[in-house]
Amino acid sequence: MGAMSRVPRTALLVAGLCVGAAGPGRGADAPPPPGWYSTSGLSFVMAAGNSRASTLGFKAELKRLWPRATFSLAGSGVRADANDPARLAVGTPTDFRIETGSRVLKAAKYNAAAVFDRRLTDRFGWEVGAEFDRDRFSGIEGRTLGLAGVSYLFANRKEFTFKSGLAATITHQTEVVEDPAAKDTFAGLRLSADAERKFGANSSYVGGLVVDENLQDTADLRVRFGNALAVSMNRRLALQVGLLLLYDHQPSLVELPLFAEAGVPTGLNVAARAATVDTTFNVSLVVSFAPRTATP
Repeated sequence: MGAMSRVPRTALLVAGLCVGAAGPGRGADAPPPPGWYSTSGLSFVMAAGNSRASTLGFKAELKRLWPRATFSLAGSGVRADANDPARLAVGTPTDFRIETGSRVLKAAKYNAAAVFDRRLTDRFGWEVGAEFDRDRFSGIEGRTLGLAGVSYLFANRKEFTFKSGLAATITHQTEVVEDPAAKDTFAGLRLSADAERKFGANSSYVGGLVVDENLQDTADLRVRFGNALAVSMNRRLALQVGLLLLYDHQPSLVELPLFAEAGVPTGLNVAARAATVDTTFNVSLVVSFAPRTATP
């Protein structure tokens, strides 16, 4: 099976998920009331003393619902840095002072997206959107994507929503290490599926699957699979655990330090492919706002 077969397999997978989620033709309950919705989460970890490191994570989404349209604006980021080494001795073996190492960035990835979806019928609609990614550790200085396509709403109930989409995309990316074999701008195809599910009065799940295929180089396939499970403490606050999986079948080039066989640094850097899979797990405090009644 070659690279060309991945698109049909992916299409069948998403279609299967959609059919399974649609269920046996159940009538829709009352949809969520129109109005403004927002969720924002923040997580922070810091270590000091013998080890010095900190990690900051954030995620926010603003959504506007109308009877037949939805606009959403979302952003997320993770940044981690540490003193490397945490502590070091400067001087001679018998006469030295203790200092902290230089602050070194260990991880930094950011994402922002905006989508407008307009339903032509109760189920079928069109959508346009834009997205930006930045992850220098994966070799991406910046990736901007625009999309236009169609969507199908399988469920739009107060406790459960499920939507799938198919869109044409145009992508422009700038890489940290220039790859002469890769094009900076290319057309593509996006398959997507998004679900939100409430479990009782205090728990909810949000999941999203996005598959991007470069139509000019079908070996360049990317998958983004995000999941979040939240448990409410009150009407506004919740504790949330999230897992984000990123897969890039043809990752960008990155610079890696070169070491000799004995582990001695050579002072040289070499260009190599970034890892194909990135995983981000977080636990955060989430603040949510939603209308009590319908907003015109």
